[in-house]
Amino acid sequence: MANQSRDELLSELSEAILHGKSDRALELLDKAINEKISLNRIVSDAILKAHLVFAEWYERDNIGSLKAWEFCFFTTNKVLKALDSRIPLPEKPRFSVVVATVWAEGHITMRDVIAIMLKAKGLRVYTSRKGITAADLHGPLADKTLRYVVLSCTEEGTKPTLDALAKEIKARRPDVKIIAGGPMANSSGADIILNDSLKLYTVMLDRLKEQ
Repeated sequence: MANQSRDELLSELSEAILHGKSDRALELLDKAINEKISLNRIVSDAILKAHLVFAEWYERDNIGSLKAWEFCFFTTNKVLKALDSRIPLPEKPRFSVVVATVWAEGHITMRDVIAIMLKAKGLRVYTSRKGITAADLHGPLADKTLRYVVLSCTEEGTKPTLDALAKEIKARRPDVKIIAGGPMANSSGADIILNDSLKLYTVMLDRLKEQ
C-alpha cells in the first residue's frame, strides 16, 4: 500500500473514531495492522487526531459536540482494547512503569493511550481503569524494576490526591521518577513535565542513561 493510501486509511479511521462508528473503526484498525502501520502512527494519526479535531469542534459548538462525545469515547475505548489485545505480555521487560490518573480525574483517554504505547515497547505496565490513590501504589512500588510513574493530570480538584501520591512515591521509592502531563502537571510534584506522549519512551530511556 502506498504512503498516500496509508494516510487515507488512517484519516478514515480517525473520522470513524470521531463520529463514533465503532464497527467501521475496528474494521479499519484491522486493515492498518495488516498493512503493518506502526502503533505509534495509529495512535498519533488516527486516535489522537480524532480527539484533537473533537477539541476544535467543542470550541466551536460545545453543546453540539457533547451530544456526540459518548459515541466518540465509546469507539475510542473499543479501538484501544483491540490494540491492547494484539500486544503480547513481555517475557523480560526492560523495566516497569505505572500509568495512571488519580482519584476524581475525569479525563482518562490519554492514560489509556499511553499505557498501550508503553506496552507495545515491551514494558510491564501497571494501570487501572479507576483513578488511584497512594494506597493503590503499594504493590507496584514493591516491584524493584519500577522506574516511572506516569500521570495524566487535567482537573484542579485532584491536587490533594496528586500531592499525597507524590509524597508516597518519594518516601518509599526516591529512585522512581514521576512524569506528568496535562494542565495540572506543574502542580503534581512531578520530576518531569511532558505533554507530548509520542516522546515519552525516548525521554524515559534518556533519563535512565543519566542515572
